[in-house]
Amino acid sequence: MAITSPDAFENLWVASVDRDELDALVYRSNLLASDRAIVNFGGGNTSVKSREVDHTGREASILWVKGSGTDLATIDAAGFTGLRLDEILPLTGRTEMSDEEMVAYLGRCQVDPSMPRASIETLLHAFVPHAHVDHTHPDSIGAIVGTADGERLAQECFGPDAVWIPYIRPGFALSKLVAEAVAAHPEAKMVLLAKHGLVTWGDTAEEAYAATLDAINRAAAFVAERAAGKEPFGGNRAPALTSSWRRFSQRFAVSCPWMGHGSFRSTRRRRCSSSHAATIRPSSLRSVRRVRIISCTRDVGRSGSPSTPPQKTRRC
Repeated sequence: MAITSPDAFENLWVASVDRDELDALVYRSNLLASDRAIVNFGGGNTSVKSREVDHTGREASILWVKGSGTDLATIDAAGFTGLRLDEILPLTGRTEMSDEEMVAYLGRCQVDPSMPRASIETLLHAFVPHAHVDHTHPDSIGAIVGTADGERLAQECFGPDAVWIPYIRPGFALSKLVAEAVAAHPEAKMVLLAKHGLVTWGDTAEEAYAATLDAINRAAAFVAERAAGKEPFGGNRAPALTSSWRRFSQRFAVSCPWMGHGSFRSTRRRRCSSSHAATIRPSSLRSVRRVRIISCTRDVGRSGSPSTPPQKTRRC
């Protein structure tokens, strides 16, 4: 059973001397999200730390991170937010910070107030001490971190190359945990977030992209090996519908859409006798057009008299 299609992702990076740090971040983001098995729609975030000249003419360390509400597959330079890194890093000394405080604080760190609001996971990118950071939710990684026994499986798959973080919702606390884990395990190549996703990094944009692909492909191969010869989710619990039943159900759904709901309208109803119900014998069907469905419900007004005449026989 393959978790990805294809079974392994090819490195599609094309080197160019014309890309600056922000251009390379845009290129890397678009390349990662070109396959939704790596980056789901609207999900994930990427970043780069660079030296820029600010509005005063002074050189400063800037964190460029995906802006909230953007999609990595189509994002361009305007979709990233620049923040003064030297103003963010002192937050590592805090013990707690609410989402509201964090959003307000990051808004004051923006290079330009007109830029998009920074991602809720901006601090994770800021606290990881590497120039280029990717945070994604690949299918093959999810097959490991999303299981009840994810930590053990992660250890078997990646060994010391990965650091495991128990589930905690995105925000300040998760960012601090990731930063502490990376600092405590300098040999690690990635962080696995339980019930969440993957964090990878590199000294260059190309290295970060390659690190993400490597983690995904290793996970896909591991899962495929463990799942070989097994039916996903334990296999089928019931036989598939025959072609006659399938055609019938499709026609019935179109002709009688109300059957899937608890009531037709907000008015009271009076049910007909069971003798008016349709008799369906699919085993004897040669054509589903022969089945006649008779409506067994009439709208009744508050006075108790029918508000509309009984529906006529309908053919499905």
